[in-house]
Amino acid sequence: MGAAQSRRIEERIARELLLALVLLAGAMAQATLLPRVFGSAPNVLLLVVICHALISGPASGARWAFYTGLGLDLFADSALGSHALAMLAAVLLAALPLAWLSRNNWLLPLLGVALGALAYHATLVLLMSLLVAPVGLGSYLPVVLLPATMLMLIPALPLFLAMRWLEGRRRGEVPIDVY
Repeated sequence: MGAAQSRRIEERIARELLLALVLLAGAMAQATLLPRVFGSAPNVLLLVVICHALISGPASGARWAFYTGLGLDLFADSALGSHALAMLAAVLLAALPLAWLSRNNWLLPLLGVALGALAYHATLVLLMSLLVAPVGLGSYLPVVLLPATMLMLIPALPLFLAMRWLEGRRRGEVPIDVY
């Protein structure tokens, strides 16, 4: 019994380390390789983490957000912990209020991404204003927040549906509205 239990713990630790490494690699790719679209870099990892939190729940989404945020802090040359806190705020604000909605509701990813992007940018602006230098909200809102949110809303629904389908296949269930 003890050997089987330790093997399960070791497998869980190995899966968690693999998840952390994959998300760190994604953060490195986002911070270094992604082009700027309309003057704004797409925050693909925030979109993926919010969609995962909406599908799997806030606890699993918070783990993903923490790993991704630390990776972005390391590779984006920002204050350590600022992106991690912003990602956690985005996941919690997106997943907790919308937990009562069904995963089959197609408005769920759009509302979640909009709320999450707002929380992410608000937390990041607050932290940058406190730690680095004041940020002018008059220029930040139309130049950064609005384009970044629109860039995230465009692929939100297809990504959510694909992730929900993959999660259903992993669990052995078939969603009714996806064939």
